[in-house]
Amino acid sequence: MSESDYMTTFCTALAAKAARDPGLPLPNPTSSYWQSEPHALSNHQSPHLPSTTDVAIIGSGMTGISAAYHLLQHKPDLRISILEARSLTSGATGRNGGHCKEDPYDDYEDLKELYGKEGAKRVVKFRLAQLNALVDVTRKLGSDAEKESCLRRVDGLDAFYDEDAWERVKRKVKDYLDDFPEEKDVWIVHEGDDINEKFGTINAVGCITGPAGAMWPYKLVGAVITHISNTQKYPNLSIEAHTPVESISTSTDPQETKHPFLLSTSRGDIKVTHIIHCTNAFAAHLLPGLKGKIYPIRGQMTRQTAPPGFPRLGERRSWILHYDFGYDYVTQAPPPPPPPSSSSTDDIYLGGGFLKALVTGQVPVEDADVGSTRDDLQNPAALATLQDAVEKRLQHGHGSKIVDQWTGVMGFTIDNNPVVGKVPKDDVGG
Repeated sequence: MSESDYMTTFCTALAAKAARDPGLPLPNPTSSYWQSEPHALSNHQSPHLPSTTDVAIIGSGMTGISAAYHLLQHKPDLRISILEARSLTSGATGRNGGHCKEDPYDDYEDLKELYGKEGAKRVVKFRLAQLNALVDVTRKLGSDAEKESCLRRVDGLDAFYDEDAWERVKRKVKDYLDDFPEEKDVWIVHEGDDINEKFGTINAVGCITGPAGAMWPYKLVGAVITHISNTQKYPNLSIEAHTPVESISTSTDPQETKHPFLLSTSRGDIKVTHIIHCTNAFAAHLLPGLKGKIYPIRGQMTRQTAPPGFPRLGERRSWILHYDFGYDYVTQAPPPPPPPSSSSTDDIYLGGGFLKALVTGQVPVEDADVGSTRDDLQNPAALATLQDAVEKRLQHGHGSKIVDQWTGVMGFTIDNNPVVGKVPKDDVGG
């Protein structure tokens, strides 16, 4: 079989795998360093599952907790039930790379084709507003939340190690800045003989800098959970960890207009007025019409030691390392706060690796990350790539060692655009 035929067969098999029912999150995921200090409410359940609720939010990651927070700001006495299959925020939000980063030029041309120039510009502006929104919410939650979440503004550095990829991205940046001339001093292209010395990279052919953020995502969401769990402010919120929603049905009682939906969970049934699905990669389990449209990809993350000579840049930089195919993403812990709190380190958080493993044929279809919800397993091929990425790509990285490794499951859409809006009536149940 030729390489071309092999890749066609392989990709067809991956597509079929991605279109499967993702099922429910597995009960025994790998241990994420971000969750090494569990939130006080991580396993919380009400003594009795509410029999009715105004709004059921399925999923307790950043999206689900954000939905609860903002609804309660508008109506503090709203009856909301947050339902989580495992411990709170134990999915992708508690397993990712700690970035809040937008590369607005990357798919801007595609967005213009989909939505026109003005529509694309609105999408980009909305994306770029997310960092400010996170900073504003964290500030409102108080100094403890700001300290715990480690949310900070950094300079995002996109380093490119392949000439063809570099030429493509330069064209994208030019197209973007033609329509956003006011941002020409925000997103800056760097190339020349001095870039590796300037940015501490090894054999990079070009770099792009722009604004970004970094954080401890699990603790940031945990700070919001702490806030909304205040029963005096929000008396009708219930938090139900370890309560997977197994199916959804519509009421057959014509008199039941206030609670038209019935959620069947592992702990009993709840009658519901409104449902908000915040299940990310697992959305198609309860919404079967989304099979193959939203699909899971498992990502590999590591925590690595910073060698003695590696610069301490966690307070002011994050990295994306772009190759001919795929990329790795890097943050570094900020300096520790003053005593008595000194738990922070200079460790490097590095994720990615799977795309390079995929195209080199190291992974059979069933073990590939595309379509996989197996966050109970590591990806050995990705880990091998991540083990030497710091040493190969960043100066003074020799000697970095993996001290923690875990996986997480992300949701991707078939066209890379978000799915937001009202669920069609014929796809409510699952």
